[in-house]
Formats: sequence, C-alpha cells, structure tokens
Amino acid sequence: MIVVKKKHPRITGNWINAKPGRVISTSFFLVIMTGTMLLMLPFASHDGQTAGFLRALFTATSATCVTGLIVVDTATHWTLFGKLVIIALIQIGGLGLVTITSIFYSFMRRKTSLRTMIVTQESTASFSFVDVFKLVRKIAIITFSCEFIGGLLISWRYIPHFGWLKGIGKGFFQSVSAFCNAGFDLLGDSETGQYSSLVGWNGDPVVILTTGLLIVMGGLGFVVWSDIIGLRHKNAKLHFHSKVVLMMTGIFLVFGTIFFLIVEYNNTRSAWSLGSLPEWQRPLAAFFQSITPRTAGFNSIDQNTLTDSSKFMTTILMFIGAAPGSTGGGIKVSTFAVILATIVSDARGYDDIVLIRHRLPRETFTRAFAIFGLALSLVIITTLLLTFIENEALVAGRFRFIDIVFEATSAFGTVGLSSAGTAGLQPASWAILAPVMYLGRVGPASFALSLAMAKMQHRDLVHPEGKILVG
Repeated sequence: MIVVKKKHPRITGNWINAKPGRVISTSFFLVIMTGTMLLMLPFASHDGQTAGFLRALFTATSATCVTGLIVVDTATHWTLFGKLVIIALIQIGGLGLVTITSIFYSFMRRKTSLRTMIVTQESTASFSFVDVFKLVRKIAIITFSCEFIGGLLISWRYIPHFGWLKGIGKGFFQSVSAFCNAGFDLLGDSETGQYSSLVGWNGDPVVILTTGLLIVMGGLGFVVWSDIIGLRHKNAKLHFHSKVVLMMTGIFLVFGTIFFLIVEYNNTRSAWSLGSLPEWQRPLAAFFQSITPRTAGFNSIDQNTLTDSSKFMTTILMFIGAAPGSTGGGIKVSTFAVILATIVSDARGYDDIVLIRHRLPRETFTRAFAIFGLALSLVIITTLLLTFIENEALVAGRFRFIDIVFEATSAFGTVGLSSAGTAGLQPASWAILAPVMYLGRVGPASFALSLAMAKMQHRDLVHPEGKILVG
C-alpha cells in the first residue's frame, strides 16, 4: 500500500469546528484581562496606588485594541513597568496573539496545528490557506524592520531634547505605537503638558513624516505589503485587493489633506490650531491630520478647536479606517470601496457590481453592507448612551454633540482621537467605550467570518422569493 502525504491538508467543511472567530475574540479578551491585572499593581503607577479596575481595564483595552483613548496621561501616570506593559499590549494587539504565536513557530520551524493555521489565515486576512506559511514570516520581518528604523529616526530628534535614555525610550515607544496604529505616546511630560500628543513637534518634519509613514504602512495590511515585496520578482503583479487598498488610501490622503488645509487654514482658536501655525507648517499639519484618523490617534493640532466640518470629516475617516489584515480598525477601505462600487453600478444600471473594471461577487457586496450596517448601528447606540450619560456636560456647554459622535466613532474605529477629552468623561462613559473598542477591533473580522460560515452551513437552503418596495 502506498500512502501519499499532502504537504498542506485540504480544508473541508469540518474546518467550521475550529471557530476561528471565537479564538480571535477570546485571545484578545484574555490579553486585555492580563494587562488589566498587571496595570492594577501599585508599582505600575507613579503614586504607588492601584489605578483601580476601571482605569486599568480601559487602558489595557485601549492598548490591546490599538486605540489610543486614555483616561490618565501615559507619560506621567505610569511607571516604567506600566509603560512596558502598555507597549507589550500594543504590540500583541497590533499583530494579534495568534499571529505572534504563528511567527514564533515559523521561525522555530515547528509545526502548527490545522486549527492555528486557519485562525492565522483569518487574523491576517490571507487569501490562501497555503500563503499563511509564507505570510507570517514576512509579517515579522516587515513589522520589526519598520518599527526599528522608525524608532531610530524619531529617537534622533528626541535625544537632543530629552537626553539619551528618555529620547530612545520615547522614540521607540512611539514607533511601535505608530506602526500598530495605537496612538499612545510618552510626550505628556514635555513642555506642552499632559495629553498633548505631537502638538509640540508639529514643526519637525522628521518626527511628523516618520510617524505618519509608519501609520500608513501599518494601515495598509500585511497582505498588501507581501504583494508589494513580491513585485521584485519577474512578471509579478499586484493583486486586485492590493490595487483597491492602495488606490483608496491615496485618494483619502490627497482629499483629506486638501480638505483640512482649506477648512482649517484660518482657524486660530488656539495656539495649536492649524491656522496659528507658520504657513510652511500648515500643509504638513493638514497632511498628518488626514493620516491619523486612519486609525492612529496621534494629533499634531488641537482636536478640540477644529471646526465642526473638520470634526465631521475626521469622524468619516475614522469610521472608514484602514485596510483588512492591518493594525488599523474601522469598516476598512475595501469595504467602503465595495459600497461605493455597488451604488455607482446600480445607478448606471449594471447587472453586476463593477470596481476598476472587475466584477465583484455578490457575497462580497453582502458582507460589505452587513459590516457597514453593524458598525453604523454600534456607533449610533454608543452615541445615544454617551449623550444620556454626558447630558449635564452637554447642557453646560463643556462639549457639543459632534464631540460625542467623534468620541463614539473614535472608539469603534480604534483611532484614539478625542475632541472632548476622554479623561474628562464620566466613568460610566468609560465603561461604555471600553467594550466598543473591543468590538471595533475584533468585531468586523469575526462578523465577516460568521457570515462566511453561515453561508457554508446553509448553502443548500432555499427560501421562497419575496418582493418589497424600497426607496
């Protein structure tokens, strides 16, 4: 008898039993709870007192879900131990615990289980089951190379100001946070004060452009980067997905820069508003403002004093987010592209959904609108709850309704920008925003996967056709 061993086992209908969506969400939950317990330790805070469960939980959730919303200033509240916990949570959350485990096994040349490979395929948004073996190693190389180079460049600018140890620490912390689209920084102990982010460095092109480039690179997705790296081979071409992601990213960057430059050019409401900056710095600030909502959370201009139109545009960019399989959040640029293509194709009377001269499968359209509807519902419900909780602050004029929408969208999109000041919200609002950040990080991927699984389970089920008037 001859037994033929397959190099890669074929996935059958039984792969559903692996429940990758549940594994992804559970791994994030366990990391968050571990981080919460560590941050509650007295020696994690500078005052020697425990941060309390809610503050620690919020911070751990924000770090693991690479959001950046904070209720205490990272630089001044947390000790070195607390900061190390936060940056570890950011790195784990940016890549995903399952992906990091697969990277370890890949470099150790140890075999991974079929279940682990299936979950890794989902968490990295890889097209092919076989591609997972190659992709996880590329993810490690891309991630740590970008973070190291970015850390060197930012540290080079910080060392003259903060000294060697602090400059290097702040530089590499910011580099990891930027690539993972987290938005955490250690600049709250500088002259600009707590919660100031990069406003004190908006005139330094090296810091701003390096941070911005890291955000974009992390937000493109590892599948796209693997595709780009593959172009060095003869006759290699970009996959359709990569073309869509790069096209949409370019459009949002150009459009966002022009929009913010025009709308905020004469805004001088504070010393850190775009209109208060020297003229040569304004295009740089507008460019960074178009990058950071997708979905990083750093800011080089005052978000509180933005015009309402700029806050609304920032909210839209935060809702759309980055690319699938990236360190960013939101509904994803490819989802938005599919929705636009569906609307345009329907308006032109096409029977098929066409995007860049390619016909899209109907199931792609169904998933895109399902994710969009779920995300919009979550933002609306969060906004309603925050409006109820923060009613007194709204009546007193401490912030406006657009700030509540801004905050809710920032939490869902795992962005970290805030125009109201998260630390100034009621603890009940923190309790609402924490699970929203969690759902924003693991929800869209898990929901899309559940749709695919449901289709496989019910593919032979046919319902009677029903007609309904719409529009």
